[in-house]
Amino acid sequence: MQMNVMLTIAALVLFGPLQPQLGASGNSCSAVSFTAKLDAGNSFARKVGALEFKMRAAPGKDLCGGWTFTLEDAGGHDFIYPVNFPLRFNPSQLLGCSYGLTVRQGLEMKRSLRFILSERDYLQLEPLMKDTLWPADSPDPKHAGERYLQAIRTIQTGLLRLETLHSNVSPDGLIRSATFRVALIAPASFQFEPGLEPHPAPCPPASAH
Repeated sequence: MQMNVMLTIAALVLFGPLQPQLGASGNSCSAVSFTAKLDAGNSFARKVGALEFKMRAAPGKDLCGGWTFTLEDAGGHDFIYPVNFPLRFNPSQLLGCSYGLTVRQGLEMKRSLRFILSERDYLQLEPLMKDTLWPADSPDPKHAGERYLQAIRTIQTGLLRLETLHSNVSPDGLIRSATFRVALIAPASFQFEPGLEPHPAPCPPASAH
């Protein structure tokens, strides 16, 4: 039993893509999309409703001059990270070289990531996620991973897709500039910014691929 618990936690924390059956997003969804064109060292932010999509430039030559990206609420909580595996050593939110990927591999990777829709769900998941990352500090270490998986299977999520449309990389492997396309799909009840011109779209399946 103890071995099964340890394997479950290791899979959640270290390995991927292990896709949980996330809560189905219903029968009616809306979608928006936009592009972000950045020079190295510059950052980007765009409101998408109650959440804000942010791209932050890595300092110096970190990520080969690339970016990290998040989808945050007003409190600065990232609504992407808690529902995408693995919880450690995951390059999905890193745009550039990282974890053995070259800068071009890191830019050319097409991302398809779930995101949380409400602060209530985030606050439910956050302590369970921490228990999974550090089970020794959990009040119930034997069931930390199991309780986390059970929780994320019960919440509704949206889907964020990000792809690189164009990039300019120097001969020595540093990013000079890049253009990204970001698309988000969420249940129709989620209020996107009207300026993004939301339109009806098929809801994503229960598991992201």
